Amino acid sequence: MENLERKSVSMKVVGNGIWFRNLGVVSACWLLLIFLSTPQIFGQVKSVSQPRFGRIRGEAVDEATQRPLAGANIVLVGTQMGAAADVEGNFSISRVPIGSYSVRVFMMGYESRIVPNVIVNPKRTTHLKIELKASVLEADSVVVTAGYFQEAKDAVVSNRSMDFEEIRSDPGSAEDVQRVIQALPSVVSGSDQNNEIIVRGGMPGENLFVMDNIEIPNPNHFGYQGTGGGPVNMLNNYFIRRVDFYAGAFPVRYGDKASSVMDISLRDGDRERYTGHFYLGMSGAGAMAEGPLPAKKGSWILSARKSFLDLIISSAGLTAIPHYYNLQGKMTVDLSKNNRLLIDGIFGNDHISIENEGKGGYSRGAENVRSKSHQYAFGATLQTFLGEKALSNLTASQTLNYWNQYVYDSHKRPYYTNLSTEIERTLKSDITFYAASGLELNFGGSVKAVSFDHHEWYKPDTLYRYNVSVQPPQKIGVFRSYPEWQVEANKLSAKAAVYGQFQWVPSPRFSVIAGLRYDYFQYIQKSSVDPRVGFSYSLSKHSKLNLAFAQQSQSPAYIALTANPKNSDLNYKRTKQVVLGAEHFFREDLRGTVELYYKKYRNVPIASAWLTPDPYDASGGRLLSRGKGFAKGVEFFLQKKMSGNVHFSVSYAYSIARGFDPRFDSFYNWDYDYRHIFTAIMGARFNLFNRPWYQHLSQKLVYKIFAWMLPLGDQVETSIRFRYLGGRPYTRPRYYPELQHWFTDQNILLNSHRFPPYYRFDFRLDRRFMFNGWNMVTYFEMMNVFDRDNIWQYIYNDDGSIDRVLQFKVFPVGGMVIEF
Repeated sequence: MENLERKSVSMKVVGNGIWFRNLGVVSACWLLLIFLSTPQIFGQVKSVSQPRFGRIRGEAVDEATQRPLAGANIVLVGTQMGAAADVEGNFSISRVPIGSYSVRVFMMGYESRIVPNVIVNPKRTTHLKIELKASVLEADSVVVTAGYFQEAKDAVVSNRSMDFEEIRSDPGSAEDVQRVIQALPSVVSGSDQNNEIIVRGGMPGENLFVMDNIEIPNPNHFGYQGTGGGPVNMLNNYFIRRVDFYAGAFPVRYGDKASSVMDISLRDGDRERYTGHFYLGMSGAGAMAEGPLPAKKGSWILSARKSFLDLIISSAGLTAIPHYYNLQGKMTVDLSKNNRLLIDGIFGNDHISIENEGKGGYSRGAENVRSKSHQYAFGATLQTFLGEKALSNLTASQTLNYWNQYVYDSHKRPYYTNLSTEIERTLKSDITFYAASGLELNFGGSVKAVSFDHHEWYKPDTLYRYNVSVQPPQKIGVFRSYPEWQVEANKLSAKAAVYGQFQWVPSPRFSVIAGLRYDYFQYIQKSSVDPRVGFSYSLSKHSKLNLAFAQQSQSPAYIALTANPKNSDLNYKRTKQVVLGAEHFFREDLRGTVELYYKKYRNVPIASAWLTPDPYDASGGRLLSRGKGFAKGVEFFLQKKMSGNVHFSVSYAYSIARGFDPRFDSFYNWDYDYRHIFTAIMGARFNLFNRPWYQHLSQKLVYKIFAWMLPLGDQVETSIRFRYLGGRPYTRPRYYPELQHWFTDQNILLNSHRFPPYYRFDFRLDRRFMFNGWNMVTYFEMMNVFDRDNIWQYIYNDDGSIDRVLQFKVFPVGGMVIEF
């Protein structure tokens, strides 16, 4: 709404702060239930002192072509156990003692990998899919150093790859995959209440979400229209196999976004037997089931999750109750030896009512709102092996987002309504081909039919003059009137894209990736041509330099295009980026990186009212592609993977993000110019199941009685996170008593003030209990342990007073998972 209103109004349509605080209260109530369940289970199932065993099964494949790697060697680090992959790339290691392992995989002609933190439970099978990257070997160099760090595919700079265990156990994220990404040095968050990914001085809505080749506009409950954020992510973490995140200069197969990409690969269901999960956490309560298809021609996996606040709210006395549920599923079908079909789908539904009897004013943390929305993404990918050196992915998908918002004042009179539906139907093809040793080609394209049906209304408004010499102030006349603002738009359009890329590795020391992408959007009748190129040079066995240049373009949001009939002349927002980086492996499990970047913005859409000197002017929804700016900075990142029982990461970033203010013909601090960003995460794991004292203690009655309050389990992991952000800039408006209103007038510099610095300390405790054929995991998180008052925003009330809106205070979160 910010770009659709006059300068004096900044409205939040959904007050996430209110219901998020309620969610925290009820989450605390659930903690007691979760931990009280532990002694009951201990009473039912005895711990077994003798060794217990599980099994590891999986497949080893080529990262680019997904072809099975027959003969790949698999070894459990620190043991004599291992296996070799068969002709279909499958391997199995039986009678593995329970615990956590690092799995090393190596094969001639490929960079070897180590997969850390592989959990083996008694009488259960742990499934892995391991992708190896082809390497170019010189005649006298046949050994490639193994590593715990897997790079995102085709990435040269600014990338991170994470697996399920890293996401699940991340402290302070409440198992929300977007909040996990926010801990990276290149990413900041707008607030604790929102999981939006904002990268390197960018803006909300500049990140692309991809799930198994399906592009998802916004994967969140209560998602903000035109952006990629919200309070609760819909994705079930137990579906996730791997997440690749690109903070810039990403490959040309990704497009139509200006800043970053989060590519989520989902795992297949269990191909051997039927298994399931029950889980309870901040994101809701639910169940998941999976198993093989008939004749073992594939697998399926399905989950359902629902919010639980509405089930127990009657005794809690809370308001602003979020109701939501989601369904997610995947089916993998082996059509033939060379053809596989992947079918993915996710659906979410949510609604909330918020009653806020506050003072109102220039900026509000919440409104009187009734909001309903639902969204889904559904698609199928035909994966075809073309000979031994090529892979084709043909994907057809459809996504839909629906919003129904009704905002009203204290007299129950509506002043804003929004009924919107946005649909994208996409057909895209991607082909990867090994043309020769050290030369990989990637090319493809997409066509997208888009429809957006928007019905928005904003009531007429009037600014009055007041006589402030009497109390209360009395109206004495009209200062300015604003007409009704209304949008009635039902549009059909199309997008198209083609791209090509080559990756050449002439020697083990040097590689280059170069590509070109073309995008076209019929509605604005404009196109973009984006070149990207990256170079990597190995200084030694443990160090290398990376350099990348890229242009990335993003079409206007659909809601922006319909805000005014003239907005069809908007152009692609463009960023030009250069990134220089170095990385060094201190050990196999310890890597440090440093990156310098410069990012230049052009054609940023801004409200037309910001181009006039009149502080009382209104844009009427009119946007112009006249904004520009830049961001630059340096980022340091040191990470140790969970190779033993300890992991940690430390990151620091210094950045400057500036936008252009045409009123003064000068640059100002952009909204997410935090300057300093520091994050430290540390975790330690304790394997107690093989400790004699623990085996003896677990049989005692006193332990069974008090186990719920003790930080003990078969396996225990504790982790902490500390996050510091420099003060976020904001614009302090001026109060006009004679108008009973706040305005950003023509003499006020934008974002010339800063909120106090933000910092937060989070703690997490995970306990795993292993039983024969099933296990249970409970977790407890305490966000903002020291109860820091981090300011989200200020509320400027009509009487001239100012209130603070805080981010999370002390916020307890608990959950449990039962796997069988």
